[in-house]
Amino acid sequence: MTSRTPGRSCALPGGTVGRLLDRASRDAFPLDGRTGAPPARCTVRALPADGRAVGEARRFTGGTLSDWSLGHLAENAALIVSELLSNALRYGLGTTPGTRQGPPPAVWLGMLLRRGTVLFAVCDHSAAVPRVREPDYFAQSGRGLHIIECLSETWGWTTPDTDGKAVWAAVSCPEAGRRPPPPAPRPEPRAWASAPLPVRAPYEQAAAAGFAVHAFGNER
Repeated sequence: MTSRTPGRSCALPGGTVGRLLDRASRDAFPLDGRTGAPPARCTVRALPADGRAVGEARRFTGGTLSDWSLGHLAENAALIVSELLSNALRYGLGTTPGTRQGPPPAVWLGMLLRRGTVLFAVCDHSAAVPRVREPDYFAQSGRGLHIIECLSETWGWTTPDTDGKAVWAAVSCPEAGRRPPPPAPRPEPRAWASAPLPVRAPYEQAAAAGFAVHAFGNER
């Protein structure tokens, strides 16, 4: 697991993040404990809880997917990660505006690749769980969870405890590093041989067909 932290602003220690991501993985892949699934590729990133978080998360997501040969997922993944983070920053900090002292706490973004599925998880230390609301098409917010639901195969959150929670979304993908086979070669076009047709002058063709031929200027 690759862990990157922004310094003193970390609200969740690395061990806590690992436990939350493990719970998210067990929720997203419930059969792995029974089938002995192969190890997954996993990376995490701590993000400051301010206006920089979404941009950093999108760049981190795109770079990681590119390293995993899954760059074609970057556009939808950026939307999913943006919405997960926006909800964590808005509802998951667990503090009242104006009461925080010092730098804002960090939230964590984890990405896990296993069995043709990428898991995106955002960890925070709040016990508040997401609530899906009826979309208001005239409102400027409130549709984030609907976007996540549309772009992922499944999503959810871990049961909150003293460590906090992780909200996650799973996206299916081709196995990393595999490319589709090249297309079969197209057959060469065949040249069809044909006997040349005799070329005759228009008057000769008409006369051969039994038609009377009149030269212009000789009609009476």
